[in-house]
Amino acid sequence: MRVQGSIHSVPAIRHPTADMEVTMNERLGLVLLALVGVAAAIGCDSSQPAAPDPDPDPDPKPEKPLEPGAWVRTGGPLGGLGYDIRMRPDNPDIMFVTDAWAGVFKSTDGGDTWFPSNTGITARIGNTNEAIPIFCLTIDPHDYDIVWAGTQFTRGIFKSIDGGNSWTKMDNGVTEFEGVSFRGITVDPRSSEIVYAAAEISSWALTGVPRIGLEFDMVQGVVYKTTDGGSNWTAIWRGSNLARYIWINPVDPDVLYLSTGIFDREASDSDSQGGLAGSGGVYKSTDGGSTWLPVNNGLGNLYVGSLYMHPEDPDILLAGTGNITYGAGSGVYLTTDGGGSWQHTLQNDQIEAVEFSESDPNLAYAGSAGAVYRSEDGGFTWVTASFDPGGGGWGPPGIRAGFPIDFQVDPRNPGRIFANNYGGGNFLSVDAGVTWTDASEGYTGAQVRDVVAVPSHPSRVFAAARSGLFSSTDGGTHWAGLNYGTAFGLEWNAVAVDPRNPQHVIASNNWGSVLLSSRNGGDSWQAVSQPAGEGRGYRAITFAPSDANVVYAGQSHYMSAGTFDEIGASGGVQKSSDGGDSWQGANGGVSQDANVTALAIHPTDPLVVYAATANHGVLKTTDGGNSWTALTLGSVQSPVALSVAVHPTNPDTVFSGLAQGGLHRSTDGGTTWRYAGTGLPAEATVSDIVFNPTNPDRLYIADRMSGVFRSTDGGDTWQSLNEGLRLRDISALSMSSDGRKLYAATEGEGVYRVDFQ
Repeated sequence: MRVQGSIHSVPAIRHPTADMEVTMNERLGLVLLALVGVAAAIGCDSSQPAAPDPDPDPDPKPEKPLEPGAWVRTGGPLGGLGYDIRMRPDNPDIMFVTDAWAGVFKSTDGGDTWFPSNTGITARIGNTNEAIPIFCLTIDPHDYDIVWAGTQFTRGIFKSIDGGNSWTKMDNGVTEFEGVSFRGITVDPRSSEIVYAAAEISSWALTGVPRIGLEFDMVQGVVYKTTDGGSNWTAIWRGSNLARYIWINPVDPDVLYLSTGIFDREASDSDSQGGLAGSGGVYKSTDGGSTWLPVNNGLGNLYVGSLYMHPEDPDILLAGTGNITYGAGSGVYLTTDGGGSWQHTLQNDQIEAVEFSESDPNLAYAGSAGAVYRSEDGGFTWVTASFDPGGGGWGPPGIRAGFPIDFQVDPRNPGRIFANNYGGGNFLSVDAGVTWTDASEGYTGAQVRDVVAVPSHPSRVFAAARSGLFSSTDGGTHWAGLNYGTAFGLEWNAVAVDPRNPQHVIASNNWGSVLLSSRNGGDSWQAVSQPAGEGRGYRAITFAPSDANVVYAGQSHYMSAGTFDEIGASGGVQKSSDGGDSWQGANGGVSQDANVTALAIHPTDPLVVYAATANHGVLKTTDGGNSWTALTLGSVQSPVALSVAVHPTNPDTVFSGLAQGGLHRSTDGGTTWRYAGTGLPAEATVSDIVFNPTNPDRLYIADRMSGVFRSTDGGDTWQSLNEGLRLRDISALSMSSDGRKLYAATEGEGVYRVDFQ
């Protein structure tokens, strides 16, 4: 059973697998905010033909406004920034997974269900300083109740002595306070007191400013060692690439192996202009870590994201290699002489995970974002176990599995294997990697960017997340993946439902940067627009309430495919007049380069549209997008507008939310504005605004820094609505048409729901 730690795949700068570094952004004062969800349009013109609703609402409509209960964590949709997965050697039904936003999750039933287990873990990151950034986890081979965990982007090594139920911080001697990410922890085979921690140091922690190579942060690495069970740590290695795995020869524990690099980081000594990948690879020590030498003979790619030691012969190791920007020589390498030489046994794929079966070492696995491979001769030859020649990768139906950062083979059954994935979720195969099922129930670290309740069914909801596009028919208790065919991808931003027909859905992600349409609830998709362009994606989609044939979509700019930014220009607004089947530009003047964050349409006139933009404030058109006017929000100069909403029965009343500028209201169709944030934090970052459809005097807003607020007096005053909401970093809100369910898309804990009783 493996005891070393695993690692996180780190944020890129301009790539679909990337996630922006929150700590870095905070240091630079950047406002990098996720997309604002646009609530599904309500109502439709009586002249529009109404499609039959296959899911009629079984819930009675309220007679009067209802009071909210506490928020419920739905536990989905699946996905997040998952990294390690571990089984307890004496009882493999006890398992752990880690997530860089949601922390440690534990299972006691063999992975059927999971629950958070973060008591005592004090490390926090994110807009609200509530995300729990756990990368790596290791179970002590001497005492299975001792479990170690390491953090991302901030100093934190945590130790549990009660099987992961509670944790104590033990990182005295670690000199980095910010920008350090622990990617692997290994316990010495001789003693629980001797532990090694491998880590990455971000460029901005080293120099004060970020250094970006071809696409990714140019990082260094460090290895820390403790000889007193974690009370004190000392750095024993520093290098020009991040430290990933440490393996110790159990026969001679003074012999150690260190792997460096990962698929979405670049070495600090790489040369992007010259196309030089930099140093790294595998290092070996024969004196307990005092000195290290590279052992890279035959190793054609020095970004070794995964390393695994043969359970019976410590001179045999498998290495999984590859980097998105430096891909030459990627694949699986095998050494049989302790790193003296390496054979390239699996080529032409970027491998994120390799592993031997502990009970049958002839059986080995390797995985990439596109395929899972199996070897039955100890890694010398490989066959493809799971692969979709149509480009669907591997994983359960409808789910984009993501990047398999870590494998865990059940010691009782070499054909039973778990994968914990960056950007995907936790998956199980019981047929040696051929087919996979979702094994994520209760575990989610999903960064959800949009959520939409179906108007005709309060418990039916769609969610657009970094890990995929999903739907639920039971209020979020269970989720189904909708990533079929053309929609197979990560980094989803926006989703909208046709108010006439809940089976008609339009959505978009940053992988293809096109608008996709489904007429069967997400079972199949077709592209209906041209690509938004390099560094652009659709961030807002909304149907006109009075004419669902009219649909608007707004383009935004991103530096990393996983996170929009409020700096660059983009492509403005697109419009469809045939229900989303075809699209044309709807830009005139100032909107041509607008970085659109949200859209709101007049309830009875589809030609009147408001666009919240990051670079021009709030824009308005009265002619369907032929011309746009920039509106002045009082004394606010050049605001970064993140949200906009029009009153459903009094369209002269418009609200707009700003980044660190609070909430503003107009009662004359946008001509004049006043601050409307009484009861809100003075510098609220308002990411979404929704009206209660049954009583528009009741409004709800999401503040990226402080959670959800509600108003019962038309927006004059606001009160916090955060009971039960553990993570207050909210990207989007959506309310069911009967006003009984409010959904919140969180940045790292999936979807929450509050029921009005």
